[in-house]
Amino acid sequence: MMRSRHLESLLVVGLLSGIWILAGERARAAGPIPTIGTETQIFVDDALIAQKSGVVRKAHPCKKLFEPVMTPEKPWEQEGEDRRIYVYGTVLADEPNRQLRMWYNRNHLVLYATSTDGLKWERPELGLHLFEGSRENNLVLPDFHSPSVVYNDRERERVKHYQMLGYGRLYGRGYYAAHSEDGIEWRLHPRNPVLPGGDTCTLALDPKTGEYLAFHKRTHVYQGKNRRLVYLATSPDMQHWSEPELVLAPDETDDEQVRLEGGRYSQFYNMSVFPYGGQFLGLVTHFRYTGPPPVPGPLQSGDDGPVDVQLVHSRDGRAWQRCEDRSPVIPNGPHDYDAGCVLGVTNGPVVAGDELWLYYTGITTTHGGFVPDKKITIALARWRLDGFVSLDADRAGGVVETVPLRFSGDRLVVNADAAGGELTVTALDEQGRPLWGYFEADCVPLRTDSVRHEVRWKDRDRLPRGQAIRLRFQGKSFRLFGYAVTK
Repeated sequence: MMRSRHLESLLVVGLLSGIWILAGERARAAGPIPTIGTETQIFVDDALIAQKSGVVRKAHPCKKLFEPVMTPEKPWEQEGEDRRIYVYGTVLADEPNRQLRMWYNRNHLVLYATSTDGLKWERPELGLHLFEGSRENNLVLPDFHSPSVVYNDRERERVKHYQMLGYGRLYGRGYYAAHSEDGIEWRLHPRNPVLPGGDTCTLALDPKTGEYLAFHKRTHVYQGKNRRLVYLATSPDMQHWSEPELVLAPDETDDEQVRLEGGRYSQFYNMSVFPYGGQFLGLVTHFRYTGPPPVPGPLQSGDDGPVDVQLVHSRDGRAWQRCEDRSPVIPNGPHDYDAGCVLGVTNGPVVAGDELWLYYTGITTTHGGFVPDKKITIALARWRLDGFVSLDADRAGGVVETVPLRFSGDRLVVNADAAGGELTVTALDEQGRPLWGYFEADCVPLRTDSVRHEVRWKDRDRLPRGQAIRLRFQGKSFRLFGYAVTK
């Protein structure tokens, strides 16, 4: 049987060699061969794919808990029936102390919480700022909204290792920058505000250039409608910023979808951005605008409609593309706590075992809802590792082949669900010819679901080093999430 499979593989190679050689010529003409580190490569786009057939790209909705992980409970988190806390901010993993750290807000107060399991959160009494005559609170910065934090140990001064961007009003309305050594005691930068405008924002760090990326909201007429839009400004030091540029706006497909649902048009409330797998992923809050609220009430926005979250992607953090599958990755419901809006998303996920955890603001009503029905809490979205998008094949089978790549490692690890099916990997040379010993028939098939399949070929468990290699994934009834070539 193995000999038969080997002969079949050789026959297929002979029939398709012209196709693979032409693909190799196209790859060489396109530019230099990319060098890939040990980070996971995900299949959110086709940038490193030479050809694929029989597969469909699918965006995956998160898993949710039955209840939020944080609800308003302190006096500074609620006022009468107005109960709300937001995590437009950040959750970072503090590995030395084995805990997670959260910066969240209530109106214009930046608050701080910690957790050892990501589910139960403590509000430490920090004694830093007064609230109604007492310092027994977890307030770390007053007059700051949408606090987005990054940790940057490449900053020479330790007091600038933590950087924060948010909306402030101290010296006039605008986006303000602050810094901290420990993430608890914060100081404003000398020059503030650093950008005009206000409301929501996300701060990201470009790992290649070292630049700070400020994704923020601006509202103006675009394609005939007054819309919330995503703008980007960059800075080397949080003080000197480039002129903001529009980087993401709704298109006619978005507007048509909203109209079909009975709304008016589409807006993008904000976008959280984080580096992942050698590129950038963005989670954009899609505001499906329906018009003014039909019923007036207290503490109410003048704009109504549901808000959910879609995935977008970029290779450089500047030029952004929509995912082929625009279905929400954080949809509304099915629980009451986010049935109306997913209004804010932290500026990056944390790894929890074999999952990605990302915290967000859930609202019981649509954007124009009012208290006491409108309750705002902090909830948790969960995916498998690399699990935002997959390339899926059915029983008829599918093939995905990469462009020629150079790897710094030699152990191939694949994140795939092949339970009920089969997935194999062939290693090919730059021209698309299978390497001896790495034929499809040589590969030990993957037939289970794992985020860390270790690929082997007969008695080989390492890829050849020092040459450009294509990887061909093929099989049937599989979901392919990503791969990494480790050391």
